[in-house]
Amino acid sequence: MKAWLGLIGGFALGFLAAIVTNLAAPDLLTPYTQQFLPPDQTESVKGTVVKKQRESTRLLLTLSTPKGVLLATFTEKMDELDLLIGEGYVVTIKLRVYSPFIENPLLERVETATMADDRPSDPGETGSTIR
Repeated sequence: MKAWLGLIGGFALGFLAAIVTNLAAPDLLTPYTQQFLPPDQTESVKGTVVKKQRESTRLLLTLSTPKGVLLATFTEKMDELDLLIGEGYVVTIKLRVYSPFIENPLLERVETATMADDRPSDPGETGSTIR
């Protein structure tokens, strides 16, 4: 009986610890729980980089999107992102909920301004059909 009580108590404490950790520090669990988040609860937002600013501990990007302007703050992989993204580039990010201030969003795609302008918006515009 003591073994079952200890097992159930340990399970309950572990479950409560996971809930408290998720509420107190969701950034610690995000890399591990991102794969379990249903894709219909996230949205892809495409926007043009209006301004890029590099600081010692973060990279700030101001994006102009169809829903409005948002400020994306990156504190991870700053050097790589600084080299990859420039002003005028079109960036697609994945968000759970749209908000004007985003920290470390997931980048889906980065396009140069000329690449985004050259690509047709509708595949049927090229006149070729794929079967």
